[in-house]
Amino acid sequence: MAQDYYQTLGVAKTSSAEEIKRAYRKLAHQHHPDKDKGNEAKFKEINEAYQVLSDQNKRAQYDQFGQTFQNGSAGQGAGQGFGGFDFSQGFGGVEFDDAFDIFSDIFGGAGRRAPRRARGVDLEMVLELSFTEAVFGVEKELTIDKTDSCEACEGSGAEAGTKVSTCPKCHGQGQIRVTKRTILGQMASVATCDRCDGQGKVAEHACKTCNGSGQKRRAKTLKVRIPAGVEDGSRIRVSGEGEVGYRGSNFGDLYLQLRVAGDPRFKRQGPNIYSEAPISFYQAALGTEMEVETVDGKKTIKIPAGTQSGKVFRLKGHGAGILNSSNRGDHLVTVHVVTPAKLNKKEKELFKQLAEEKGESVNVDESFWDKFTS
Repeated sequence: MAQDYYQTLGVAKTSSAEEIKRAYRKLAHQHHPDKDKGNEAKFKEINEAYQVLSDQNKRAQYDQFGQTFQNGSAGQGAGQGFGGFDFSQGFGGVEFDDAFDIFSDIFGGAGRRAPRRARGVDLEMVLELSFTEAVFGVEKELTIDKTDSCEACEGSGAEAGTKVSTCPKCHGQGQIRVTKRTILGQMASVATCDRCDGQGKVAEHACKTCNGSGQKRRAKTLKVRIPAGVEDGSRIRVSGEGEVGYRGSNFGDLYLQLRVAGDPRFKRQGPNIYSEAPISFYQAALGTEMEVETVDGKKTIKIPAGTQSGKVFRLKGHGAGILNSSNRGDHLVTVHVVTPAKLNKKEKELFKQLAEEKGESVNVDESFWDKFTS
């Protein structure tokens, strides 16, 4: 009795071509005879089923003939099963990409062996900054331990004074054609040349310092410019200061994770800096000029008469730098009026007179004030 191809792949008759493809690939991986728990008979059935159901015309005829498909006009190829695959047309109806993926998994990806990393590894480190360094920017000197170009051979991998020539095995291509015999016949693929490791060139004599790798581990000191206006948690990329790739190929990048310290005098939000300043009752009432601390040193602000507690004064351009700009944010000072906690007898009388002038009622505790004036 002929097999039910839908049942073999575990799909419904209404399944889409993509669903059938996914089911086939999963089962083919699972039952391939080269695997420990593979099943050659099951693998043949799976491939026979997919050969038919992946072809729109064959599938339509199979749906029409049902279990008698092998006796129909379209059944001659399908009934051949595993032995009937026509390799000149691919894998008997199996898409080449599908088959290649399966064999790549089975043989450990040998058919897709990647060349050595063409670019070096990226590095990351934490960099501590003070509050003012982040505000104004700074140049920092860093020392990092990394894989760098070999100084003896300048990254070529060849001993100084010796030649570097075209690889005789791959003729400078960096890749070679590999043919493997599998259960489905011979399969050709492209792999990295094992003589030159994909570089296309080989050294006449390998560098003794780095054994031909072009790499050497060493500590490197570099200067990095941190722009004005960076914030805590910012990440800066320093191009080309990561580790070098194999045999002098491109460097990776260095990423700096910034940690900005706080300042007890200030708070910062973006490019703006905030601070607070106390003023006396008299200064608020009569007005004054006062000095406040900024990142640029002490600056004078004018307090107008009648200033209320919580009033904000802006010092334009005295904030942090704005990234990618020559401009700066502002410094905003919030003043807080401090009510006098102690008054001498004369001050008490003056305040009482002021209250009476305003028609306000006050109730002075003489014994309380006497404690401070006696």
